[in-house]
This record gives sequence, C-alpha cells and structure tokens, in this order.
Amino acid sequence: MHSILVTGSKGFIGKNLLKKVNRNYFNILEFNRYDSLDTLEEYILESDFIVHLAGEVRPDSSSNEFRDSNVSLTKNIINLLEKNNLKTPIIISSSIHAKLQKNEYGKTKRESELLIEHYALENDIKSIVYRLPHVFGEGCKPNYNSVITTWIYNSINNLEIKAFDRNIQMTYIYVQDIINNILKDIKNNFENTELYYEPKLVYNTTLGEIVDILLEFKSNINDKNYTVSNCDFKQKLFDTYTDYNRSLNVK
Repeated sequence: MHSILVTGSKGFIGKNLLKKVNRNYFNILEFNRYDSLDTLEEYILESDFIVHLAGEVRPDSSSNEFRDSNVSLTKNIINLLEKNNLKTPIIISSSIHAKLQKNEYGKTKRESELLIEHYALENDIKSIVYRLPHVFGEGCKPNYNSVITTWIYNSINNLEIKAFDRNIQMTYIYVQDIINNILKDIKNNFENTELYYEPKLVYNTTLGEIVDILLEFKSNINDKNYTVSNCDFKQKLFDTYTDYNRSLNVK
C-alpha cells in the first residue's frame, strides 16, 4: 500500500482529496499548519508521494504570512527530503498568479514553484506544479477567497449578491476535476507529465453570468423537476449550490 503525505489536508482542496481517495489502496498522512516539523519529517520518511496543498491564499494576509505558508513550508519539505536522501515525487498546488507576480501571493507562489523545479531537476525525480486558476466547488469557505462560494452563501441566506462589474472575466476550475487529475497522476506514477501543468478543463465566464446563474438556482432550488440543460459549468455550479444548501439546512 502506497503512502501519500497530504499537506493542507484540512483545506478546501485537501478535504475534497481525502473524501475521494481510496483508502484501500493508499495510506494517507495528514499534515496541517499546527503540526510540528518533527511530525513532517516522520511523515516524509513514510511517504511514497507528497501532495503539497498547504498555502496561504487570503488576499488580506501579510507578506510574512504568505512567505511562511507558501515558501517556508516548501523549503522545509525539500530540506527534509535531502537530509534523509529521499527522492519522493511531489505534486504542489500553485496558481496562475505565479506567472504574473503582481502581488505577494503570486511572488511567493513563484518562489515555491522554483524550489520544486530545482528539486525535481537536481534529483531527476518526477514532480508536478499545478498552476490553477480560480477554484470552485463543494467545501470552500464563504467570505474567504472565493466569490462564487460567498455568493452561494449569500443567496441561500437571502443576502444580496452583487457584482461590482458584471463584465469582469474569470477563469474557473472545478475542485473535483483537480482531484481526478491528482489521483490519475499518482496512479500513473507521474508518467507522461510535464513539470508545469495548467488544466485544460477550465471555464471562462463573467461575474455577471455567475450572478444570473445563482439567481436562477435560488428561484428553482425547491423545484424537484428543475434540471440544468447542456452546460457542464452550470451543472457543476448547481452541484456546488445544492451541496451548500443541503449542509446549511442540516445545521
């Protein structure tokens, strides 16, 4: 049975990965922000793969918070691998903002990418940097870093959802599609993969279109006969909306 170290396992993508991974085939080692470096080393020694999802994404975080979460932890992982003479394949979640580097988030993500790149090339070990656009899906926190999740929360709670500029263009990826890709790469032992990976299955939309779709969902959420017709993005949004509606009603 292979062991997978998942950093940030209590985060948005991490929680979705843990829900989907087959525990009959993989032993999951969970590392989160309050765990010690001793724990990290213990898990690294046991790991066959590392899925490095931990990182700071909140736009109001300080430069030090971005650096600690996005760079320092990556350095610690690589240092511990080198200390123990290990060459363990790594998947790291990065962002398209790493290419732009317009803010501290993008700059620290790029630094983390370069650390993984150097580790992979120096050790001739397969690793993958997932450069992700904006992510939506079940389990993301409202009022955190996702406008879709915040607007879904507002819609269900009869709060206003309003786009400052309806024409702003956005590119999204569905969290379950990310998880499927990660599990496929691990299953295939990273064969035929490039170091930098930008998902092809993404959705280009506008803020105004998202508002209109969510308003439609709100009007039809209690209609058992309502279906989404012939639109993959809209269907995934609806699955996300109904999941939040269900969880909020349970509470």
